[in-house]
Amino acid sequence: MKKFLILFLFTALVVFFLGGLLPYWGLMLAVALIAYFVAASSGVSFIAGGIAFGLAWFVLVMRVLVQANSDLPEQIAELMGLKNDNLLWFATALLGFLIGGFSAMTGSLFKRLFEKKNEGFYRR
Repeated sequence: MKKFLILFLFTALVVFFLGGLLPYWGLMLAVALIAYFVAASSGVSFIAGGIAFGLAWFVLVMRVLVQANSDLPEQIAELMGLKNDNLLWFATALLGFLIGGFSAMTGSLFKRLFEKKNEGFYRR
């Protein structure tokens, strides 16, 4: 639980504050690096990184939509064939969840790659 909260908070803060400065792949590298140093299990890393990344993107999208007050999301939804522009908000959050989850899981599994394994007395 402690590693989950640490990973969640650091991921959310990095995405929220550096999201406007870095492209999505830069954020993915940052989240993978955070997960590498936190060293949580791959499942915990996927859930914590995914929820934090998706929630941060959802909050950022809502903030931009409220501040801009434009009809651009409605026009994009119409171009994509969606009947409701609210689906774009949730699609952004889902995409953020997947990007954050897989990047955090990658960092966690990369950490495991370099751990020394104790295989017993007789090694194969």
